[in-house]
Amino acid sequence: MSIITATTNVKEPTSVLARFTLKGKKAVVTGAAGGIGRATSMAFAELGADVAIVDIPEKLEKSQKVAEEIAKRYGVKTIAVGTDVSSKESVDHMVEEVVAAFGTIDVVHSNAGIGAHGDGPDMDLEHWNKMLSVNLTGVMLVDTACANVMKAHKHGGSIINTASLSAHIINPPYKDAPAITCYTTCKAGVLHLTKSLALNYAKYGIRVNSISPGYIWSGLHQGLPSERCDFEESTVPVGHFGSLDDVTGPVALLATDLGAYMVGTDILFDGGVTIY
Repeated sequence: MSIITATTNVKEPTSVLARFTLKGKKAVVTGAAGGIGRATSMAFAELGADVAIVDIPEKLEKSQKVAEEIAKRYGVKTIAVGTDVSSKESVDHMVEEVVAAFGTIDVVHSNAGIGAHGDGPDMDLEHWNKMLSVNLTGVMLVDTACANVMKAHKHGGSIINTASLSAHIINPPYKDAPAITCYTTCKAGVLHLTKSLALNYAKYGIRVNSISPGYIWSGLHQGLPSERCDFEESTVPVGHFGSLDDVTGPVALLATDLGAYMVGTDILFDGGVTIY
């Protein structure tokens, strides 16, 4: 009679490199025409995935150029889709277009987001509603539409949402400007949305997680005064902003089998800002 011990089910570790791949997978990235989304699209393609470059319709030409660049560089299939993530009709159309082109969806980086000048307690209600519709409702619409494909095709998948260090703290106000109000609210909502969806979809083999980048040089800083950027950089313990390379690693981890046991998790990388 065999004796069952606590170590009976311990298995030898398998190859890290063998699990660090997206070969044959089909990926969707929103906000992919530039900055973080373009970088993670490239990462997915380098790991072997076909990638849908999704951004607002006004950036469709730019998205097409990014798609062509990625296809040429990595030899994968790419498409560009103009989508308003705040519109269910637009998101549903995007998902239909991706499935028609690729057959299914395995990986999603729900990354589209916007900021607003004058973000604070007295901001215009129109701007408040627009930010919520893109930064929070848009994440929900993309996640659920793509998850429904994964459920219907019964193969599971990985969904990664872009939250922010602003989901964890209120950013230190710059000079006499008000503390950012709507953006932090949206991103805090992304954390709880991620956990709720993770709990609902785990039984289908769908992993939902989020990333919380700190100050990263990306398109979101376009148009900000250099003095404002210098101030933000001065709050980072490591002494500098992060780069797009600092984003692609955590996202690739969550997308591949290296992150297979990560469910409802947020990966925070901020150069130490939230230590305070």
